[in-house]
Amino acid sequence: MNKLILIMIDGISSEKFSEIRQHLPHLDQLAKQGTYVQELTPEICGTSFPGRTSMIVGRPATEHGIYGNKIWDKDVFRWSNPYDVRTETLASLSKEQGADVVNAGFGMVRPEDCDLYVSPWWVDDVLSENIEGESHPQNANWKMQHKLLDPNNRLSALGLSHADIVNPVADRQNILPLGTLADYQLMEMAARLIESDRSPDLIMLEVAITDYFLHLYGTEHPVTQMSLRTADAQVGMLIERLRNAGKLQDYNFAIMSDHGHHLMQQSIHCDLLLPEGTRWSSEGSMLFVAPNSAAHAEQVTKRLLEEGMELWPSKIVPNDLTETLLVFCCPEGELISFEKDLQGSGKIRGISKYQSNHGMRPGTPQDNRFCIFSGPNVPVSQIDFAQAVQIAPTMAGILGINTPWQATAIFDPI
Repeated sequence: MNKLILIMIDGISSEKFSEIRQHLPHLDQLAKQGTYVQELTPEICGTSFPGRTSMIVGRPATEHGIYGNKIWDKDVFRWSNPYDVRTETLASLSKEQGADVVNAGFGMVRPEDCDLYVSPWWVDDVLSENIEGESHPQNANWKMQHKLLDPNNRLSALGLSHADIVNPVADRQNILPLGTLADYQLMEMAARLIESDRSPDLIMLEVAITDYFLHLYGTEHPVTQMSLRTADAQVGMLIERLRNAGKLQDYNFAIMSDHGHHLMQQSIHCDLLLPEGTRWSSEGSMLFVAPNSAAHAEQVTKRLLEEGMELWPSKIVPNDLTETLLVFCCPEGELISFEKDLQGSGKIRGISKYQSNHGMRPGTPQDNRFCIFSGPNVPVSQIDFAQAVQIAPTMAGILGINTPWQATAIFDPI
């Protein structure tokens, strides 16, 4: 079985990577040495949890069930979690077929599918009660309480602990530097595990803080570029640690983002536009509404269409939800975010709370993401375009894992 390291770097679009690639020497070198996909689609809804899920499941959201950061749960939209994934994953299939699987902070993976599990550091953001109303009981699944996270005590044998990872969300005034530290600590933990006598077959990692920088500062600010350069340096650190341990040639890399990022200056304030009491969830330029009656659905649709928005014509939710949810998007060529009127403007249209956002209308090039495969089992090539659903089959092919997926791999491994 071949070995693989999956690294998700949050929010880097294909456009941004191409623009600053010369300032990211480690990622640039990996792209030159392997297969570089210039543009990779996000999931049909280009937000974080669908994007993460698409990396490890070779099926569309209509099958795996993660069609948004928030999903409909009988009477409310709530955060999705790893236990909402309805299908097998790269992690579960790999473990079933004898691979040693380590999750070091990658979202949408279950501990049961890993030999060692470390939670994402941003979990407390999901559990926070002040994001959009009260916390839903299902959010507690992110705590992974009563789960066997390290059944073989591998961390303690290396002098490590889950508690070693700083909690950036506990100090929001310093969340950007502390998030950078947490990303580094998870990368360091992965390096220590690789250097050990038991080097994992599959390691899943995130560099998550880049998305926070992008939302707060936008795509063009020097501080944002600093965060992207830091992410590149963290990848470089991991490469150097593998090289020093004599294990660099044992591992392939799959490095990509979960979605793009771009200025979406306009916003539609759904709490003002929609009828009072309407249950809705925003995913950037995609809006999910759960009407409580046919008349309510007609009223919601009328208001959104009059504002210039469109019903999304393709099915993107599982079959059991198609009669429950309405899906809207902004017009083609426009970058509009569905939000709440947090500033109390009293106006239906306004300026977005974010300097940059994602989840644009499907097919918007600015939401496409970068993607690199590199390593001893990866051919050297450049590919113009690939689909999100092809990522997991490609990684499975590198590992030598059998899957039931119909989606084709981007390339055949060496």
